[in-house]
Amino acid sequence: RSYKLAAADSAHVEIMRIGTYDGDWGGVTVEDILTVMRSGKILIPQIEVVPTAVVANWNEPPELEIRFDMEPSIPDFYDCTAPLPVNWSLRFIHNQLFRHFKFASRFCPGPFHS
Repeated sequence: RSYKLAAADSAHVEIMRIGTYDGDWGGVTVEDILTVMRSGKILIPQIEVVPTAVVANWNEPPELEIRFDMEPSIPDFYDCTAPLPVNWSLRFIHNQLFRHFKFASRFCPGPFHS
């Protein structure tokens, strides 16, 4: 079962790939995800994303992927007045999810893309 929108022109930004919702197969259940998300343990800030690249993937025929990388990839930890990196909120959510959920099929395909 896919949770992607059916429209050909739909888009998503994959923060963490679940793989399977069956715990016996190395996944995590929908109930476990909903419990954590409702608990407030995962902080979700206002999300503003800016495209950082457009690339053709290896599919046949190729599809265009719009990338949403965090730039710079390492923030300035020494200057408290420095602006937050572009697309920081995606990485912030991603890191929380990966620290909280530990299961065999957990995966991230790389840079955030649509």
